[in-house]
Amino acid sequence: MATESPLQAETALAELAEPFEDWRRSRTTGRERIPPSLWDQAVALSTVLPCSRVARRLRVRSTDLRKRALVEPAPVTTEGTAPTPAFVEVPVPWPGLAASGATLIEVERPDGARLRLHYRTAPPPLATLLRAFLEPA
Repeated sequence: MATESPLQAETALAELAEPFEDWRRSRTTGRERIPPSLWDQAVALSTVLPCSRVARRLRVRSTDLRKRALVEPAPVTTEGTAPTPAFVEVPVPWPGLAASGATLIEVERPDGARLRLHYRTAPPPLATLLRAFLEPA
């Protein structure tokens, strides 16, 4: 959404105001929180338009919108893609890693994601595994 022109962003803001109003009409209590998907869209628009304009049109506090924009920038995701975890550790006991024949391979991508392989037998198909890990998502 950061590549949108201000005119396109104004149109998107007008369209986003409708789901906000629908949510306000359909909520069961007055203290029900705004859904994260609506906040994410509002934060994304605040990168193109002034935060105060977005907040006024959506009838939210501009301080709340600014806080959300600072805490977690709006992710640019397309439908159908799952978020990738930053790091997943799978603890496996390897008491004999230092024994002969044991191998340890560690790879880290520029984004900080790490891959750590321990094996004692013949190596797995490393070229395919490393290519899949190192390719940008």
